Amino acid sequence: MFATSTRTRIAAVGAMVSLLVGACGGAASPSPNPSAAGPSSEASANASASPAAPSPTAYGGPATTIEYSIWGDPTELKNQQAIVNSFHAAEPRITVKVTVSDWEPYWDKLQTLLAGGAAPDVFAMDGPLFPDYAGRDVLLDLSSYIQAESYPLSSLADLAVKDFATSDGRQMGLPRDLNVIALFYNKKMFDAAGIPYPDDSWDWNKLIEVGKKLTLDKNKDGKTDQWGLYTETTDMENYWSSLVWQNGGDILAPDGKTTVLDSPGATGGLQFLQDLIWKHKIVPDPALFAETGDAFEQGKAAMEINGSWLVATDEAAGLSFGIAPIPAGPAGRVTSINPTGAVVYKGTKSPDAAWVFVKYLASPAAQQKIMALKASLPVNKEVLAGPYSTSFDGAKVLADALAYAHIKPSFKGYNEFTTELQAELDEHVFNAPDESAAEAVAKVKDKLNSILASQ
Repeated sequence: MFATSTRTRIAAVGAMVSLLVGACGGAASPSPNPSAAGPSSEASANASASPAAPSPTAYGGPATTIEYSIWGDPTELKNQQAIVNSFHAAEPRITVKVTVSDWEPYWDKLQTLLAGGAAPDVFAMDGPLFPDYAGRDVLLDLSSYIQAESYPLSSLADLAVKDFATSDGRQMGLPRDLNVIALFYNKKMFDAAGIPYPDDSWDWNKLIEVGKKLTLDKNKDGKTDQWGLYTETTDMENYWSSLVWQNGGDILAPDGKTTVLDSPGATGGLQFLQDLIWKHKIVPDPALFAETGDAFEQGKAAMEINGSWLVATDEAAGLSFGIAPIPAGPAGRVTSINPTGAVVYKGTKSPDAAWVFVKYLASPAAQQKIMALKASLPVNKEVLAGPYSTSFDGAKVLADALAYAHIKPSFKGYNEFTTELQAELDEHVFNAPDESAAEAVAKVKDKLNSILASQ
């Protein structure tokens, strides 16, 4: 699996938890084999009422129970329960059993269940991992349902929709929510220093300038007590992919067959992050908070550049914080987005019911419940531009970030590629300045290209 980030640590809940939501029901009644049949006449006859805001389609099939598997923490579990409760009220003939687990056990168990032909009917899918699963012929192609109902994919965030489509145009899932990267700042620390809050005029130079002013040794013991900036270095999503793009670089060539991380733009972006830690010394050595966790959340850093999932945890920590756009680089302002989707197992016995549920997850009704969790952004454009953007201070900053966002890379071999690359960066670039970013990338470039070529 790729490196642990704040988002994956948030998902630690221990053992698998099962819920049965809605009225009690017996075993699922078989539907036509999804690999041989398209949507049933009942599902096909009920198109979404509004092209701007897809609504759940009335299910006309037999009473059935489907399983929905996700990763998450107790808060997300509670939120998902509310969603499936609402779904069952709208579709009483479909009962949804939700299973939730930690991030790594989730994928381990899913692999085992897929191998045994007993996977959940619907399961959550991380965008970057989608191509690997789509290539295994284990996902149900939803295109026939979408076409039969004229389902308005345009009502959902465009980049998120594309992340769950194959190169030949098959839509194998729908996005459920997404996250973007932004700048979080501690208002009390800025006020105490008499420094104006960050805004959309900030660039790399301003970040360094203010970061130095807010990096303090308060008790004069030679050790930093307050860091100007905190971020995580163990996954490209947290910050460094945005720096690569902001410096005019990229991660893969346009055809996806080779890496271009060795370009000056890309290595320059990586080098900037190393310099924030070891040259400018406004970001702590990653080892300092490897065990204790997020320095910003603990009140030990004035700013953090990281994902929108921080809103809920920072609120829970009692912080007085604001959110600003990610500072722009030499090539402009670019951030990263990463969607989570819902896909249907190709071997499900209830494909029609599974489709109705997947569609519901992207509906305004479900999206507003996802919005309330504050752990991610809704993908439904109506909810994103409307109630979400005014739901809390900084929400509009996050919603507006989609206009200058790049999708987190998604390709076959993602895990192997990122594991090889991140190990080199962690050991020799971020955790210790043993190598320049250019030297580190040069060492692993051939291996990375070999991984890409083998897919």
